[in-house]
Amino acid sequence: MITTIKGQKSTLTQMVEEDLKMMHTWACDPLITQYYHKCLSEEVKSLKKIICSHDKNIKAYTINTEDHVTIGKLTIEIADDNTANIDMLIGQKIYIGKGYGKDALRVAVKHCFEDLNLDSVKMVIKQGNVRAEYCCWACGMREDKYYIPEEENSDTFRMIIYKKDYTGY
Repeated sequence: MITTIKGQKSTLTQMVEEDLKMMHTWACDPLITQYYHKCLSEEVKSLKKIICSHDKNIKAYTINTEDHVTIGKLTIEIADDNTANIDMLIGQKIYIGKGYGKDALRVAVKHCFEDLNLDSVKMVIKQGNVRAEYCCWACGMREDKYYIPEEENSDTFRMIIYKKDYTGY
């Protein structure tokens, strides 16, 4: 079982319960949560369940710098149709816009296609989150025209990349 995935700028490390304390501080910051499509405090509860249950279809990671500073979180949820749903957040404001999110997403997509042999990777984004949209575009993802948002997430859209379109990074 892979517990660490190394990128060029960032490292994805399997999340442990101590990491949730930092998520709580991010949940209290309106500048962090304004563009995130989920209620972050509810997400922290969900992450705790994921960490405790050891579900093989959901993997939770912290995004870390080369200096081992935790700056965000990334989850990969593997669906029954052999696809992955990625959810990502950079929570440390000073690291936003510096390429760490793009590097973390690239290494997660690479892991999904090359290690897990999945067919596609999807990511839901809140309308108006230009940084997240650019990050997805830079990683080869395109808008999923077949996505119909649920009622509580009506202000979201989904980006997707298929294995056949993935050329490797």
